[in-house]
Amino acid sequence: MEVLSITEIWRWLRWLPKFVLRKMFTPKRLADLVLFDVRARHNSVSVNLCEHPTCDIWFQIVNMTPYEIELESAEFNFMCEGVEIKIQHIKREVYKSGAISCLHVREDIPEGKANSIAQFMKENRSSIEVHCDFNCSLQKFSKTAQHLEGVHVKYINGAMRTSVKASVTK
Repeated sequence: MEVLSITEIWRWLRWLPKFVLRKMFTPKRLADLVLFDVRARHNSVSVNLCEHPTCDIWFQIVNMTPYEIELESAEFNFMCEGVEIKIQHIKREVYKSGAISCLHVREDIPEGKANSIAQFMKENRSSIEVHCDFNCSLQKFSKTAQHLEGVHVKYINGAMRTSVKASVTK
């Protein structure tokens, strides 16, 4: 027997009228069918504490809805060593039904926050909160991922910032 994917099964339901599909696929149900997490491999989260500090975060988005969805906007609260970094992503991105995709965001870190991160970076206490607004041909919906914890951050050039801090305090 041949195995059918979720997207193949959804295709059989597309003939139903939109008012029935809206009842089946409420905004909450659509949001539940979109998986959003930090990418599992390589350096999914990195903080570069160089002269112009930045953070890079790679997310993985799995669209298990029967529709092509469009990310309209996203807000991320990245808690890095007790320092909150807010990131807004307003670039529209399209994800096909059944697709597993990556989303990359980058944000500059203010100097004061970078110094605080450098002071506590060995403890690696970080988490991310995500709120995304999506649109599809059926209706708009929001996805919130509360407190993605266990985020392993790779620190780049941390020694440079701690050595600068040590020379200032002498």
